[in-house]
Amino acid sequence: MSRHRRAAGTACIVAAALAVGGCGSDPRPSAAHTSAASEDVTGVQSAPAAAESGSAAEHAETTTGDDTSIEDHLAAAGVDDALVNQLGEIGDANNYGLGEGVETGIEDRRGLATVQVTTCRNVAVGYRTWEGIRYSDEADGATEDQAAAMADFLRTEFCPHVAPLKEAPLPEQTLGGPSEDDLGGRGLASPLTWWDGRYPRISWSKACAAQTGMPIGDPVAYRLAKDEVVCATVPPAASLKEHLISVDVVFSSPVGEDRAQEAALALLPSDASATEPTEGTNPDWSYMGGGCLNINFRTATMEGLMDGLGKDAEPWASALYYSDGATEDGAVGDYTGKVKQISLSTGADEPGASGELTC
Repeated sequence: MSRHRRAAGTACIVAAALAVGGCGSDPRPSAAHTSAASEDVTGVQSAPAAAESGSAAEHAETTTGDDTSIEDHLAAAGVDDALVNQLGEIGDANNYGLGEGVETGIEDRRGLATVQVTTCRNVAVGYRTWEGIRYSDEADGATEDQAAAMADFLRTEFCPHVAPLKEAPLPEQTLGGPSEDDLGGRGLASPLTWWDGRYPRISWSKACAAQTGMPIGDPVAYRLAKDEVVCATVPPAASLKEHLISVDVVFSSPVGEDRAQEAALALLPSDASATEPTEGTNPDWSYMGGGCLNINFRTATMEGLMDGLGKDAEPWASALYYSDGATEDGAVGDYTGKVKQISLSTGADEPGASGELTC
């Protein structure tokens, strides 16, 4: 795939998203490009330790930001330095740090803790399972014993202290805004101010979390129709200027492909045209069997929308269709021709080196 946007789940606004045996439940980016633009992380990236296979550090892109953001994030989650150090000791002992025999410092440990806060919240809302987390960590290089030790510590010692995400109050809105933003966008890659003038915000709540995963940044959700909502995360990177470059459309019950394509096109510039769909399957490391359908959309307007946002400007957008849902471990179940969730993102999805498109 050309891009794995599931963001280190979505992951890591963290500075030290450590490369680990599995970066402890590394919010591994799947081809399901998250609602979240956590592709841009805050802080400094730590040196990777072990395997190069899909660690959190590998997928974290470094930007500058407020040095206190990680501490603020952990404080809001109820995680103090004592707990951070306990997690760090478990991480060091099981190769979730800077390398075998290397003791991590407090900043590295805070980075790992930030990743694991998301892990805990994902399990709490049913988005991920401990089984899937262990499999993911093993796929990233952890041994079975190392992955089990980390998962057991998270489940019994760390996660019980993690507070649920506290969502910000919904803003007051005056609806009735234009159908297109100033540059011709109709949703994807449009600024948050356009969304707020166009669609009513709703509580992001557990419904979005269970379907799309917990956000690292600020979550937003909009009602597009009675049975259709958008779940997204406001990108933390200043260069993206609060433009939603990746969103998830979630239906209350699965719909047909025609309705799904209408929903995708409604959030793309008016010049968007669909290419031939491509079927995808879960990656080899996933413990789940599952599949998805990808459709790329050619749109010259999208290139102009992305120009100046600090990301690659391409005349493409893409949609991954899931019949049940998408997790960090791949699609939940086979693709059936019905669509429960659409992961819509800028850029085109292409098959990987193996020639297979991955969900």
